[in-house]
Amino acid sequence: AGPPWLSTRRARSVRIRVCKLTTQMPRKEKKERESAERREQENDEVVGSAHADGMPDDAKKKKKKKKRAPKPQEEELPKRTCLGDSGTMKRMMDDAAVKVLLEEDGLAYEEDIALSNVKLIVGFAGVAASLVSHVYPATFPKNWWVLLWCCAFYFICSGILQLLLSFVELEAILFTKGKRDSTGKRGPGLNVSSHFPRFQEVYTLGITPLPRGSIGLAWSAKFKPQPLEPGNGPRIADGVAQQQWLVSDFFDDEGFFHEEPFLEEARAFVKEYEESLLKKSK
Repeated sequence: AGPPWLSTRRARSVRIRVCKLTTQMPRKEKKERESAERREQENDEVVGSAHADGMPDDAKKKKKKKKRAPKPQEEELPKRTCLGDSGTMKRMMDDAAVKVLLEEDGLAYEEDIALSNVKLIVGFAGVAASLVSHVYPATFPKNWWVLLWCCAFYFICSGILQLLLSFVELEAILFTKGKRDSTGKRGPGLNVSSHFPRFQEVYTLGITPLPRGSIGLAWSAKFKPQPLEPGNGPRIADGVAQQQWLVSDFFDDEGFFHEEPFLEEARAFVKEYEESLLKKSK
């Protein structure tokens, strides 16, 4: 029979189970009743609309479909930043310039990602070297030569990436492939760069040609910002172009970025550059 305290505990567990069942049953019945009432209401609506249109009930039920309300289009909120944060202001204008070049219904340039892929390969190789140094099946000091080579290889990969950034890419924000002509041959690509130093109010956008694509960037013309002369229009010479704007023309006193006027200015600048290339090729 067991001790008395065991029988008391069993009796309590039985009472708890009974209470749970009695509380769950009405909830389940209530849910079933609500779902049945909802189905009856939907059937009544279908039948009523079928009689109103003079159609059979079965045909109307098949044809009846719930129309989903169109999702309201989310309005793009205006971009805002601190007027003293020149880095964020430059990034906003850079993103707008990239948008102008890559938009499908506009200039429709295709991005050249060859150099970016090379950088990814070099970066992953350096990470793989660090991984090898951790999983090599030997303990120190037997694996000292593996650690030495892995560290050296990691620093070499890191140095390559730093050299590309400091002496090759410079202030580039986008590389594009050249557009195809009537014969299907691609023209030179574009290296789009920007310049906006701290504590200045002039933003410079530059374009240089990429005859060999982004892989041949080291042997292509370099972007060199000219003296500050905003408002004088684009400067185009020898396939190199740049134009300057006052950031106060696109940012108000509260830091809101008026993107559409800048998009129009940047689009007009790129189109004028394309026209100069066409005149030069004739």
